[in-house]
Amino acid sequence: MKSSNRIKKFRESLGLSQSEFARRLGYSPTFVYQLENGYSNAGLKVLKKISETFNVPITELISKEDEYIITEDDVSLLNKLIRTLNKEEKEKLLKVIYTLKKIPLREIPILGYVSAGSPLELEDILYPIDTITMPDREVKDVSFALIVEGDSMKNLGIEDGDVLLVNPDIQVENGSLVIAIINNKVTFKRLKKEKDKVFLLPANDNYQPIELTPDMDIKLYKVIMSVKRKKF
Repeated sequence: MKSSNRIKKFRESLGLSQSEFARRLGYSPTFVYQLENGYSNAGLKVLKKISETFNVPITELISKEDEYIITEDDVSLLNKLIRTLNKEEKEKLLKVIYTLKKIPLREIPILGYVSAGSPLELEDILYPIDTITMPDREVKDVSFALIVEGDSMKNLGIEDGDVLLVNPDIQVENGSLVIAIINNKVTFKRLKKEKDKVFLLPANDNYQPIELTPDMDIKLYKVIMSVKRKKF
C-alpha cells in the first residue's frame, strides 16, 4: 500500500476530516488532499510530522511502493529514527531504505523565480541559481524548474517558495497551469478560455485575472507539476 493510501486510511481511522487533519499538522487542506491522492509525495519529513503529531509509528506510514528523495538531512533523520524503533519496526524501515538506494535520480536546473502575483521581468529568470533532485521517471518531461514568489496560487496548495517543474515544448490546454511571458514579463497562473477570450487566473481572491489580448507578445509554457521546496 502506498503512503498516500496509508495516510488517508490513518486519518479516517481517527475520524478526522481533511481540514481538521491539516489544521493539527499545520498544513493546508489542499496539501493533505494532494498527499492522499498521490499528487504530492509525502517525503520523510512530512511522514515524521504525522508520526509525531498523532503518535503513530512512522513504519505504519512509509511504503516500499513509493519513491523518496534522500537528502543529507533525511539521512540524519533516518539515523535518529532507527535508534528509537523496536526490532520489528527497525527491520521494516531498513527494507524501505534498501529500496531507496536503487532509485535513479536526476538533477533539474532551477532558473530563478517566477511571480505568483505581479509579473517579473524576464531577465530575472535566465540564469541557473540552484538544482533540485527528483526520481528520474517522474521528471522525464521536465526541462527546468522555477521557484514560486508570491501567494496568488495558494488555493491550489502552491505557495511561496515551492518549485514548479516546466516543459516549454508541451502544448498548453484550457485549464493548464502555465508560465506566461507577457511583453517580456513573467507570471505563473492557470489558463482559462471562455468563448472568444483567454484569461490567466489566480487561485487567490486577492488577485485579479489577466486577460490576454492580441496586442500582447505572449508565450505560454506548461507547468508539469509543483513540489514543496522544503523537501530538498
